[in-house]
Amino acid sequence: MMSRNGIGIYWLVVALLGAGMALTGCAATTAPPYGSASIVSEPAGAKVLNLKDGTAIGTTPMQHTWQTEDGKAEYILLLLTAPGYADQVTSFWINPRYGSAGDAEKNPQAIKVNLKQAR
Repeated sequence: MMSRNGIGIYWLVVALLGAGMALTGCAATTAPPYGSASIVSEPAGAKVLNLKDGTAIGTTPMQHTWQTEDGKAEYILLLLTAPGYADQVTSFWINPRYGSAGDAEKNPQAIKVNLKQAR
């Protein structure tokens, strides 16, 4: 049989373990991670369209940051267009390694696209 002190310590340990597990669970449910790419083209000035949703995301040279929905690598498919050049599709995987957009933007993946002159 446990003494009163032993029972009190037992419940204290149980309470601390429960609090620790609750805090760990909260930390694991952070926002989905981010990945970033630095996109350049030769020649510069190409318009960049995200083929997933058809949105224009910028003009080269540029940097773009993606927030993944589930924290897994995401396949990115882009279309680059420039007057006098053939449209060019490029694709790559974004690896969401960073917990914030700012951290991802400090370490972008390098993507270079060489556009071919239109015939």
